[in-house]
Amino acid sequence: MDKKTLLNRMEEFDPILYGLYAEERQRQHYSLSLLPTANGVSPFVAYLKGGILGNSYLDHTAAEHCGELEHLAASRAREIFGSEHAIVRVGNIGAASRVVFHCLAKNGDRILSFNLRKSEHCAGENLSFDFVNYSIEPDSQIIDLDHVEKIARECRPKIIIFSPVNYPRKVDYERLAHIARSVGAYFWADIGQNVGLTAAKVIPSPVPFADVVTFSANDSLRGPQTAVILTTKKLAQAMDDTVINTGHVALKNNVLAALAMALKEATDEKFFSYAKQVLQNAKALQKGIVEGGLKVMCGGTDTHLVLMHLSDILDARVPTAVLSRAGIEVKADEIVTFDEDCRFNALRLSALNPTTRSFKEEDMETVGNIIAELFLSPLDTKDIENAHRRVRELVGDKPLFADEWIVEDSDED
Repeated sequence: MDKKTLLNRMEEFDPILYGLYAEERQRQHYSLSLLPTANGVSPFVAYLKGGILGNSYLDHTAAEHCGELEHLAASRAREIFGSEHAIVRVGNIGAASRVVFHCLAKNGDRILSFNLRKSEHCAGENLSFDFVNYSIEPDSQIIDLDHVEKIARECRPKIIIFSPVNYPRKVDYERLAHIARSVGAYFWADIGQNVGLTAAKVIPSPVPFADVVTFSANDSLRGPQTAVILTTKKLAQAMDDTVINTGHVALKNNVLAALAMALKEATDEKFFSYAKQVLQNAKALQKGIVEGGLKVMCGGTDTHLVLMHLSDILDARVPTAVLSRAGIEVKADEIVTFDEDCRFNALRLSALNPTTRSFKEEDMETVGNIIAELFLSPLDTKDIENAHRRVRELVGDKPLFADEWIVEDSDED
């Protein structure tokens, strides 16, 4: 049955559910998402995720042995990132994070974490650690690794975590690893939405230096909603045992196949071009915002992420709601610093999804201009409606996944 016939029959059988589906399709097409975690899924990945492989999974007994799809996904992850070991049977980044904690630490251990990242994955999971924060400097808004080393020597953590969710600049992974080892700690990097850029080698990788690297397979990798753990040969057996002991034994073949496809696509020249365009688009978005009269944090961006500074007196919920009405989806966040009394309100703006939809630098500059003009206006209904009209003009002919990024024939593995 073709897609059109299927949708027609679904509309007749369940008009309520179809209405929700159609509404979401309309919203995605005519709005622009700058959310770091929102991105279009590769058509190949979408097909495998929703296809017949979803009818089966590996049960507990079979999962004790490496099935072909698991082996394929894991081997591709190892190859593309240059890792000694890869685990692909965890369902999401929260689960992956808890596996790492169970394996490397015990309750009560001290964890030195950038912006206290990963503490959110411990709640309600019988995991209790002493989290210590390190962050950007309040003045420069850059990570000072000398300061990080000083804190590490004082607190002697069991794990040092770096996750660049709220940091748009490159970081010296080798130095962070050196700091960790100098105090007897493990170094864990969660590369988050940077994973696709790391896979394409347009930004530095922590894999040669970290004990553990984790990431979600969606967002910049444009894969299924699952997660991957990369680790060293030394930790491989302990991490594998922890995965089994914490219940990750039912493997979904459709997810494994979709992950394997996403990793295969990430080796293609078109993915490399996509990753380069993401970086160019982030710079263009930054340019449009600054030329429009607003400020960005951390001195700019080296990745997909632009942190747009908000006035300290501006409630972050206000611009989020206003931009949503204008057809732009954004994420507001509070950016902490090394000074507990100094925090910044910011919008986390990502070039990932616009690039997937075939936006180029001129489009992204326009988006930055629209945001700046809207924020510097009285924010009345007329201003918001005008911004919404301009956004709809930008996205009107844009697909959710541009043909230019669809890979073509390639050699067999």
